[in-house]
Amino acid sequence: MTVYAFDPGDTDNPLTALGPDDLSKIPYGAAELDADGRVLSYNDTEPDDGESGRPSPLGRDFFAEVARWAGNSLLIREFRRGVEAGDLNVVFDCATPRLPHKVRIHFKVSPILGTYWVFVKRLRRL
Repeated sequence: MTVYAFDPGDTDNPLTALGPDDLSKIPYGAAELDADGRVLSYNDTEPDDGESGRPSPLGRDFFAEVARWAGNSLLIREFRRGVEAGDLNVVFDCATPRLPHKVRIHFKVSPILGTYWVFVKRLRRL
């Protein structure tokens, strides 16, 4: 197992070295966003429901189109605050009626590339 450490002094994000095949093996959702929240790369952890017409999130607004449940919440406000400050490393546990499960969201800046990562892990709803 590979462990990715995210400490305050981490200026080199190891995820940037992963290719699409390696990125798809991460056991949680990961998406690289630009400063406007548009998806630059991602891994697809959602099970295939047989609908081949599901649109790709590439180039789409993460908060308005991909994870609409996060678009009017503290999550987008914190993302924007971190982008403006150039310092984003925050974790949220949240539940929303739009999702059948709780999720843990981690926003992390990649300062060298000027991009931002969002990691989404499903949690059990109690």
